[in-house]
Amino acid sequence: MNLQQLRCATREVLRDFAEPVYWSDEQINRYLNNAVREACIRARLLKDDHLSNPDLCRYTVAPGNPVIKLKPEVLVARSGHLGCQREKLWMVTAESMDRIYPQWEADTACPGQAGYGIMDLAQKTIRLFPRPMAPDVLHLRVWRYPLASELMCRDTDSPVIVLPDAEELKHWAAYECYLARDGEENLDTRGATHLATFEQRFGSRPSLHEMARWADSPPRHRRSVFW
Repeated sequence: MNLQQLRCATREVLRDFAEPVYWSDEQINRYLNNAVREACIRARLLKDDHLSNPDLCRYTVAPGNPVIKLKPEVLVARSGHLGCQREKLWMVTAESMDRIYPQWEADTACPGQAGYGIMDLAQKTIRLFPRPMAPDVLHLRVWRYPLASELMCRDTDSPVIVLPDAEELKHWAAYECYLARDGEENLDTRGATHLATFEQRFGSRPSLHEMARWADSPPRHRRSVFW
Protein backbone atom coordinates (compact mmCIF):
# COMPACT_ATOMS: atom_id res chain seq x y z
CA MET A 1 0.00 0.00 0.00
CA ASN A 2 1.17 3.52 -0.68
CA LEU A 3 0.83 6.58 1.52
CA GLN A 4 -2.42 7.73 -0.05
CA GLN A 5 -4.03 4.33 0.46
CA LEU A 6 -2.81 4.13 4.05
CA ARG A 7 -4.13 7.62 4.77
CA CYS A 8 -7.54 6.69 3.34
CA ALA A 9 -7.60 3.53 5.48
CA THR A 10 -6.81 5.63 8.53
CA ARG A 11 -9.58 8.12 7.73
CA GLU A 12 -12.01 5.21 7.41
CA VAL A 13 -11.42 4.03 10.97
CA LEU A 14 -11.49 7.65 12.18
CA ARG A 15 -14.66 8.40 10.15
CA ASP A 16 -12.99 11.61 9.11
CA PHE A 17 -13.97 12.14 5.47
CA ALA A 18 -16.45 15.02 5.67
CA GLU A 19 -15.06 18.46 4.88
CA PRO A 20 -13.58 20.15 6.75
CA VAL A 21 -11.65 17.13 7.99
CA TYR A 22 -10.52 17.15 11.60
CA TRP A 23 -7.08 15.67 11.00
CA SER A 24 -5.02 17.11 8.16
CA ASP A 25 -3.22 14.98 5.59
CA GLU A 26 0.07 16.21 7.02
CA GLN A 27 -0.87 15.00 10.52
CA ILE A 28 -1.91 11.56 9.35
CA ASN A 29 1.17 11.25 7.13
CA ARG A 30 3.37 12.02 10.14
CA TYR A 31 1.57 9.47 12.28
CA LEU A 32 1.86 6.81 9.58
CA ASN A 33 5.61 7.39 9.42
CA ASN A 34 5.65 7.11 13.21
CA ALA A 35 3.83 3.79 12.81
CA VAL A 36 6.66 2.45 10.64
CA ARG A 37 9.19 3.60 13.24
CA GLU A 38 7.21 1.97 16.05
CA ALA A 39 6.98 -1.29 14.12
CA CYS A 40 10.77 -1.25 13.68
CA ILE A 41 11.32 -0.69 17.41
CA ARG A 42 8.94 -3.42 18.48
CA ALA A 43 9.65 -6.10 15.86
CA ARG A 44 13.24 -5.26 14.72
CA LEU A 45 12.23 -5.16 11.07
CA LEU A 46 15.19 -3.25 9.60
CA LYS A 47 18.74 -4.64 9.61
CA ASP A 48 21.97 -3.39 8.10
CA ASP A 49 25.70 -4.08 8.19
CA HIS A 50 28.95 -2.43 7.08
CA LEU A 51 28.53 -3.81 3.56
CA SER A 52 24.90 -2.87 2.95
CA ASN A 53 25.13 0.52 4.69
CA PRO A 54 28.71 1.60 5.48
CA ASP A 55 27.66 5.16 6.39
CA LEU A 56 25.59 3.79 9.26
CA CYS A 57 27.65 0.76 10.28
CA ARG A 58 31.33 1.75 9.97
CA TYR A 59 33.05 3.85 12.66
CA THR A 60 36.60 5.13 12.92
CA VAL A 61 38.40 4.05 16.08
CA ALA A 62 40.93 6.57 17.36
CA PRO A 63 43.93 5.36 19.41
CA GLY A 64 43.29 5.69 23.12
CA ASN A 65 39.61 6.59 22.71
CA PRO A 66 37.37 3.62 23.54
CA VAL A 67 33.98 5.35 23.14
CA ILE A 68 32.20 5.19 19.78
CA LYS A 69 29.20 7.47 19.25
CA LEU A 70 26.57 5.69 17.17
CA LYS A 71 24.45 7.32 14.50
CA PRO A 72 20.91 8.26 15.63
CA GLU A 73 19.37 5.77 13.20
CA VAL A 74 20.96 2.81 15.01
CA LEU A 75 18.47 1.03 17.24
CA VAL A 76 20.77 -1.66 18.70
CA ALA A 77 24.11 -3.09 17.60
CA ARG A 78 23.60 -6.80 16.93
CA SER A 79 27.29 -7.66 16.65
CA GLY A 80 30.59 -6.11 15.63
CA HIS A 81 34.24 -6.63 14.87
CA LEU A 82 37.31 -4.51 14.37
CA GLY A 83 38.95 -4.46 10.96
CA CYS A 84 42.25 -5.72 12.33
CA GLN A 85 40.71 -8.71 14.10
CA ARG A 86 39.12 -11.93 12.94
CA GLU A 87 37.19 -12.57 16.12
CA LYS A 88 33.93 -10.76 16.74
CA LEU A 89 33.52 -8.48 19.71
CA TRP A 90 31.43 -9.72 22.59
CA MET A 91 28.52 -7.24 22.66
CA VAL A 92 27.43 -6.81 26.28
CA THR A 93 25.55 -4.54 28.63
CA ALA A 94 27.25 -2.75 31.51
CA GLU A 95 25.54 -5.18 33.89
CA SER A 96 27.07 -8.17 32.12
CA MET A 97 30.47 -6.48 32.06
CA ASP A 98 30.24 -5.90 35.83
CA ARG A 99 30.06 -9.67 36.27
CA ILE A 100 32.90 -10.42 33.84
CA TYR A 101 35.38 -7.69 34.89
CA PRO A 102 34.14 -5.81 37.97
CA GLN A 103 36.81 -3.10 37.52
CA TRP A 104 36.22 -2.43 33.84
CA GLU A 105 34.98 1.12 34.38
CA ALA A 106 38.28 2.00 36.05
CA ASP A 107 39.95 0.97 32.78
CA THR A 108 42.64 -0.99 34.60
CA ALA A 109 43.16 -3.41 31.72
CA CYS A 110 46.36 -3.25 29.76
CA PRO A 111 45.83 -1.58 26.39
CA GLY A 112 45.50 -4.02 23.55
CA GLN A 113 43.02 -5.60 21.20
CA ALA A 114 39.47 -4.87 22.22
CA GLY A 115 37.39 -7.94 23.02
CA TYR A 116 34.17 -6.35 24.24
CA GLY A 117 31.73 -3.71 23.11
CA ILE A 118 29.74 -2.32 26.04
CA MET A 119 26.49 -0.79 24.84
CA ASP A 120 24.91 2.29 26.39
CA LEU A 121 21.61 2.87 24.61
CA ALA A 122 20.77 5.95 26.68
CA GLN A 123 23.94 7.66 25.42
CA LYS A 124 23.88 5.82 22.06
CA THR A 125 27.48 4.68 22.47
CA ILE A 126 29.64 1.56 22.39
CA ARG A 127 32.71 1.45 24.63
CA LEU A 128 35.51 -0.82 23.50
CA PHE A 129 37.35 -2.81 26.16
CA PRO A 130 40.30 -3.06 26.56
CA ARG A 131 41.08 0.44 25.35
CA PRO A 132 42.34 0.32 21.74
CA MET A 133 45.78 1.84 21.21
CA ALA A 134 45.98 1.66 17.42
CA PRO A 135 43.74 3.23 14.75
CA ASP A 136 41.09 0.88 13.45
CA VAL A 137 37.60 0.63 12.00
CA LEU A 138 34.61 -0.80 13.83
CA HIS A 139 32.19 -2.76 11.64
CA LEU A 140 28.71 -3.31 13.02
CA ARG A 141 25.59 -5.28 12.25
CA VAL A 142 22.61 -3.33 13.54
CA TRP A 143 18.89 -3.13 13.90
CA ARG A 144 17.87 0.33 12.87
CA TYR A 145 15.17 2.94 12.50
CA PRO A 146 13.95 4.17 9.10
CA LEU A 147 16.31 6.70 7.51
CA ALA A 148 15.12 10.20 6.65
CA SER A 149 15.30 9.22 2.98
CA GLU A 150 12.91 6.32 3.64
CA LEU A 151 10.06 8.36 5.10
CA MET A 152 6.81 8.45 3.15
CA CYS A 153 6.38 11.97 1.77
CA ARG A 154 4.64 11.58 -1.59
CA ASP A 155 1.28 9.86 -1.99
CA THR A 156 2.94 7.18 -4.12
CA ASP A 157 5.56 6.32 -1.45
CA SER A 158 5.27 2.96 0.33
CA PRO A 159 6.57 1.87 3.76
CA VAL A 160 10.23 0.84 3.78
CA ILE A 161 9.32 -2.27 5.78
CA VAL A 162 7.77 -5.30 4.12
CA LEU A 163 4.60 -6.44 5.88
CA PRO A 164 1.99 -9.11 5.13
CA ASP A 165 -0.65 -6.42 5.62
CA ALA A 166 0.66 -2.86 5.62
CA GLU A 167 -2.82 -1.55 6.41
CA GLU A 168 -2.21 -2.52 10.03
CA LEU A 169 -0.13 0.67 10.31
CA LYS A 170 -3.42 2.59 10.36
CA HIS A 171 -4.01 1.51 13.96
CA TRP A 172 -0.96 3.36 15.27
CA ALA A 173 -1.89 6.44 13.22
CA ALA A 174 -5.45 6.33 14.59
CA TYR A 175 -4.09 5.94 18.13
CA GLU A 176 -1.95 9.07 17.72
CA CYS A 177 -4.86 10.99 16.21
CA TYR A 178 -7.04 10.26 19.23
CA LEU A 179 -4.14 10.96 21.58
CA ALA A 180 -3.78 14.44 20.10
CA ARG A 181 -7.50 15.25 20.40
CA ASP A 182 -9.02 16.34 23.72
CA GLY A 183 -12.45 17.12 25.05
CA GLU A 184 -14.57 14.40 23.42
CA GLU A 185 -16.14 11.47 25.24
CA ASN A 186 -14.82 7.94 24.57
CA LEU A 187 -11.74 9.10 22.66
CA ASP A 188 -9.44 7.47 25.20
CA THR A 189 -11.24 4.16 24.72
CA ARG A 190 -11.01 4.37 20.94
CA GLY A 191 -7.32 5.19 21.03
CA ALA A 192 -6.61 2.35 23.47
CA THR A 193 -8.43 -0.09 21.17
CA HIS A 194 -6.26 0.88 18.20
CA LEU A 195 -3.08 0.71 20.31
CA ALA A 196 -4.01 -2.78 21.49
CA THR A 197 -4.62 -3.91 17.89
CA PHE A 198 -1.24 -2.52 16.80
CA GLU A 199 0.51 -4.25 19.71
CA GLN A 200 -1.12 -7.58 18.87
CA ARG A 201 0.68 -7.42 15.54
CA PHE A 202 4.01 -5.84 16.45
CA GLY A 203 4.37 -6.39 20.21
CA SER A 204 4.67 -3.95 23.10
CA ARG A 205 7.26 -1.18 23.14
CA PRO A 206 10.48 -2.40 24.80
CA SER A 207 12.33 -0.43 27.45
CA LEU A 208 15.96 0.60 26.89
CA HIS A 209 16.99 -2.21 29.23
CA GLU A 210 15.07 -4.78 27.19
CA MET A 211 16.52 -3.44 23.94
CA ALA A 212 20.06 -3.71 25.28
CA ARG A 213 19.45 -7.36 26.12
CA TRP A 214 18.66 -8.15 22.46
CA ALA A 215 22.36 -8.34 21.61
CA ASP A 216 23.79 -9.01 25.06
CA SER A 217 25.87 -12.16 24.55
CA PRO A 218 28.63 -12.34 27.17
CA PRO A 219 31.10 -15.25 27.12
CA ARG A 220 30.81 -17.92 29.77
CA HIS A 221 34.40 -17.41 30.85
CA ARG A 222 36.87 -14.55 30.80
CA ARG A 223 38.94 -14.12 27.71
CA SER A 224 42.63 -14.15 28.57
CA VAL A 225 43.90 -13.34 25.07
CA PHE A 226 43.76 -9.62 25.75
CA TRP A 227 46.08 -9.59 28.74
